[in-house]
Amino acid sequence: MSRLQIQTQAEWLRVLGKGMLTIPKTWRMEFGIQEGEMVQAEKTKDGIFIRPLKKTAPYRIYSKKELLQFVSDDKL
Repeated sequence: MSRLQIQTQAEWLRVLGKGMLTIPKTWRMEFGIQEGEMVQAEKTKDGIFIRPLKKTAPYRIYSKKELLQFVSDDKL
């Protein structure tokens, strides 16, 4: 019977303006999180759980140009 080893890794992260924080580079590399990709955050009784989101997000992020076009097209 092999012995199960549980290895926990912890880092101290500083919360920046607007609640932003940086996920350590080694963790991003380990989980394949690339710049601009989405992650999912879940509030639990013990804190916040963040996981990579490997499926398409249920919404679209529009560019500034697209948003300006929507506003322009929306005039009565």
